[in-house]
Amino acid sequence: MKRYTLLIYMLAVMGWAFAQNPADEWFDQANAAYNSGNYNDAVELYQKILDTDMESVPVYYNMGNAYYKMHDYPMAIYNYEKALKLDPSNEEVRTNLEIANLAIVDKIEPVPQSFVERWWRSLRAMGSGDRWAWWSVAAFALLLVCLFMFLRSRRMGLRKLGFFMGIVFFIVFALSVVFAAQLKKAATIPDQAIIIAPTVTVKSSPAETSVDLFVLHEGTKVAILECSNGWNKVRIANGSIGWLEADKMLSF
Repeated sequence: MKRYTLLIYMLAVMGWAFAQNPADEWFDQANAAYNSGNYNDAVELYQKILDTDMESVPVYYNMGNAYYKMHDYPMAIYNYEKALKLDPSNEEVRTNLEIANLAIVDKIEPVPQSFVERWWRSLRAMGSGDRWAWWSVAAFALLLVCLFMFLRSRRMGLRKLGFFMGIVFFIVFALSVVFAAQLKKAATIPDQAIIIAPTVTVKSSPAETSVDLFVLHEGTKVAILECSNGWNKVRIANGSIGWLEADKMLSF
């Protein structure tokens, strides 16, 4: 009897230990600090959560808000962008990112996208990578139901319904798999960056002595095309390309 009592006690203690996730406590403390106007403390607590490799949209979003309140617009933009990489469908994050971008110097007109590219990006942004993965599972299950209906039903109307709906669910399944894979890759590969230095000069090659091409300011978003000896080859929204020192930016 004592053995079982000891075992139950040990299981209870283990369950309590697992339930006491320090990240939850830090998140609550950070939110309280933010609401009290202690934005530096809030940032430190949010960063403690991220240091444990526990990424989440609420943490990046709230951290971006704290930096915005501190008028550190490059870091606010960086954290909003990190949140959008995890969930491109989050309109609240996107709205705050647009507001933060109004506070930076560079207003770069992006290269116009084709209708197909705009349609593809907007469709993919309807969900996060995890959400698209779940939708692919649901679409595959419904596809199997339609296949069963087509193969086993004796009524021609149900067979036709199963056939055409099966095509629809197959397309949804295929798109969901592709979108989930693309968003997963985007979330894990740091192929974009935010300039954090007040002013930087973009060079024609990865060397200080190379030709100056143009100037960028803090908060500007760039795409990383290549890395070489502490330099990154970057492209800005209007299509211009050049080289920048890697320590002048934060990649994501």
